[in-house]
Amino acid sequence: MSGKFSLTVSAHGAFGGLATLRLGDQPPRRFTFQEASIVARALEAVALGVSPERHIYMSPIASDHDFDARVEAEGLVVACEGHPDVALSWPEATELAHALKAAAGE
Repeated sequence: MSGKFSLTVSAHGAFGGLATLRLGDQPPRRFTFQEASIVARALEAVALGVSPERHIYMSPIASDHDFDARVEAEGLVVACEGHPDVALSWPEATELAHALKAAAGE
């Protein structure tokens, strides 16, 4: 897995399971498996150039922090208020998409 992010899966009483994403020095974001799958598909679509979206946003139900990424020519820039942005190249963004899909059981 990329040194810029880590993804762990854990059990949760209310949601069944959560995928916890850590990016750089930003606080963790906790996705349900369905949310992880949705973000993965969005990341993959922009990385492959099949989606014209310039912004990927999700407010995960089990997380205190939103996932907020700008699509740029060289990859994605993930922002979190009060913390440094994290830039992911297209290969890193694709790796994150695959990790999220795996966490979701896809």
